[in-house]
Amino acid sequence: MINEYDLQRFNFRLNEAKPVHVILNSHKDFNDHYFDMHYEFELGVVINGRMKRQYIDCQMEIGPGDAWFCGMWEPHGFELLETPCEAVVFVTDPEYIARNKLLNHNILLPFQAPPKLRPKVIAKNRAQLIDSARKTKMIFQKSNNPDWAKLQFFQILLVLMESWKVPKLKNDFRVRKNIRNALKLVFNEKRLVSTQEAASACRMSVSKFRYIFKILMHSSFSEFALKYRVRGAIDQLKNSNETQEAVALHWGFTDASHLHKYIKKFD
Repeated sequence: MINEYDLQRFNFRLNEAKPVHVILNSHKDFNDHYFDMHYEFELGVVINGRMKRQYIDCQMEIGPGDAWFCGMWEPHGFELLETPCEAVVFVTDPEYIARNKLLNHNILLPFQAPPKLRPKVIAKNRAQLIDSARKTKMIFQKSNNPDWAKLQFFQILLVLMESWKVPKLKNDFRVRKNIRNALKLVFNEKRLVSTQEAASACRMSVSKFRYIFKILMHSSFSEFALKYRVRGAIDQLKNSNETQEAVALHWGFTDASHLHKYIKKFD
């Protein structure tokens, strides 16, 4: 039997009074890992150690003072490269970010840009970012205060955005809500989901769904769904004792050779 540890879904229960949630991650075991997707935005900062952040189309190694972003329903995960590895993670409500005017920046953009184009810490700000992450850790080891969560989140985001060269983007998070049912279908089913089935789940024609999905996710639906299944299978093969055949069947491939063909294609 295959355990469902390879993918996690979190219910952060964000609301108007608590639009930002803080998670303190401390990893000591190289077997710690996850591959996940969720509605909320995510911003994380490494305090010490090193990890490899994984997305559908890319991966990147990050260490102390480096940050990562995750967009709405964006598959992502990590592998540990150096332990102990500590990180502070902010999970935020996309609607709160979209309507917030605290900073003189479009703070939606870091979460909507492709992973390689998102803000990165510059050398002179690295120590400041580590200090901010440590302060957040110290605060939230004592209490989970929603006001401190907002303050620490915006301070770290501002440091990252001050020197960021903003790419041109056309994404609108409000439109992305329209494809939520298709993304849930991919996430929940772990099988081959047709574009027709996904379009029906979103109550759109196939042509409209294809157009909107391509704009928002920078990929066709069929390619996105396939890459998600392949990435999930790779993660499970690396971190479990299941046979290739069992993993292939779990992720909707006909057999191990079918899965291997796509692993070679996307590797």
